[in-house]
Amino acid sequence: MATFGKFDATIVPSDIGQKFKPETHVKFLVFGKLQTGTITKQLQNSAVVELDETPENQSLMVQYNGVLIINYKKLQKL
Repeated sequence: MATFGKFDATIVPSDIGQKFKPETHVKFLVFGKLQTGTITKQLQNSAVVELDETPENQSLMVQYNGVLIINYKKLQKL
């Protein structure tokens, strides 16, 4: 039976990304402002981060649907 369009793409995070597992709370700069969030998925060189909603980042939440992709080098654990 054919599996059209179904690929097993296992993503292995880089050495820097090994310490940023899913559910890790992190901080980072976006447009020069400090933001916080939780990693939801690891990519090879970046992580998908769900933003913590604050009164100051409402436009960012709307513009990016509350999710950003951030390079591991720009992340810091909280």
